[in-house]
Amino acid sequence: MIVLSCDTSTSVMHLALCRYEGGELVWFESLSLSCGNRHSELLMDRIIALCGDCAIEVREIDLLVTSAGPGSFTGLRIAMATLKGISLAASIPLVSVPTLDVWYQCIGFVPSAVLVVIDAKKGRFYTGLYHNGRRLAGPLDLCVEKIKALAAGYDDLLITGGDAQLLCTRIGDLGTVVNSEGSGFALNLAALGLKQYLSQGADAHDAGPLYIRVSDAEEALLESTRLKEKRDD
Repeated sequence: MIVLSCDTSTSVMHLALCRYEGGELVWFESLSLSCGNRHSELLMDRIIALCGDCAIEVREIDLLVTSAGPGSFTGLRIAMATLKGISLAASIPLVSVPTLDVWYQCIGFVPSAVLVVIDAKKGRFYTGLYHNGRRLAGPLDLCVEKIKALAAGYDDLLITGGDAQLLCTRIGDLGTVVNSEGSGFALNLAALGLKQYLSQGADAHDAGPLYIRVSDAEEALLESTRLKEKRDD
């Protein structure tokens, strides 16, 4: 089975093209590219180039996997919309996997508790707490003080995710940072996606990203509505 995985939930684009035989990974090609806000202009070209490097036609892919969120509102939509377009055009099943679960899977073999964080801006972080292969809390949208409270009592805590180091610069000595950059994220995204597909099937056609906070545009609309209601009163 050939699996294409894609994540654009942060400023780093993660892509992997993998072949599985008998449930085992037999080869892969991957890339991780820091591209800021250029995901939309680069993603499709990178997918085509990745397939070309592996001498694989897009229509030969058996499964598409993307991260479901939380993460950047725009970034999540770019990956999901791109893979949905491929899915519909080429009749390839698509699954989406919770983003924080993928970060945890990168170091999920450790016995310690693991805190996974992604910068949610405005002094907050998308957060998940994991231990012994289980998610104990999250995904949550937390301020630094609430993250400290969540992590209290875990003396051997490991911290990972796209913005683990950023959290530690703001929070002090909370635990040990473990970086999981490079191909690890895309490969674990592919592996979790394949496992999910084999156990649950493809996503529904109307499935969308996992948002645990309203966007700035939605907040502005809600505030505008509240002001209008006050004036009408």
